[in-house]
Amino acid sequence: MRTLMAPLTHLINTGWPEAVTFVLVFGRAGGLIISAPFWGSRVVPVVVRVWIAILLTIATYPMVRAAALISGITIIAVFFAFVGETLLGLVLGWLAQVMFSAMRLAGQEIELKSGLGLIQLVDPNDGGQSGLFSTLFELLAGLLFFALDGHHLLVQALWSSYNVFPLAGDGFATRLLEGLVSSAGEVFTIALRVSAPVVMGLLLSDIILGLISRAIPQMNVFMVAQPVQFGLTLLLLFLAVPAFVWFFARYMPSMIGVPGGVG
Repeated sequence: MRTLMAPLTHLINTGWPEAVTFVLVFGRAGGLIISAPFWGSRVVPVVVRVWIAILLTIATYPMVRAAALISGITIIAVFFAFVGETLLGLVLGWLAQVMFSAMRLAGQEIELKSGLGLIQLVDPNDGGQSGLFSTLFELLAGLLFFALDGHHLLVQALWSSYNVFPLAGDGFATRLLEGLVSSAGEVFTIALRVSAPVVMGLLLSDIILGLISRAIPQMNVFMVAQPVQFGLTLLLLFLAVPAFVWFFARYMPSMIGVPGGVG
């Protein structure tokens, strides 16, 4: 019995650091997949997410140094390290979701200004309902995300994160909190900048209609205001789509955490 246990004990002692390293890398990759655009939506089965996380773990595992990782580590320490790595992966995925959240918010601002906020469509990603322009902007963001190789940028951000946040490292909670707060503020900033062309155009149309109503009191402005604003909204959206594409291509790499972008 002792002769059988000796090789098993030796195998556990020698393979323990590698096994723990693989588990922690899987935690960061799994957190990224859970919160990443498209992969984190409900339309993607859980089995597919798990397999993608495993493939990312296998791809990034050889690049992670496990030498100084675990010396005398306990199961509880492994558990807390796994939780920390998963949270870090969730934050990486959330940084990629900032652009999508901002685009949805920009669509909601346009809906409120154009008077189309009551129109709701089924959103398969969230399992609920979403506005007309919110859905349009989100679909546009998804197409641009894959057209600009956003999924490659996510993998690159995952690989680069080990240079900034070493595996099972300490002292990253404060930096993560700062990143979350700043990214949450970026959602509103980006939404205002994206919706500004349409919202400002609709604001000018309100001023013009108000002046017309004062100049021609016999004209029922309320009867023509809604059709005019709807047509103007579609026209401004059509004219502003190239600017949306340029803005998304310019800021998506920086929001994910990869330096550079499209000039």
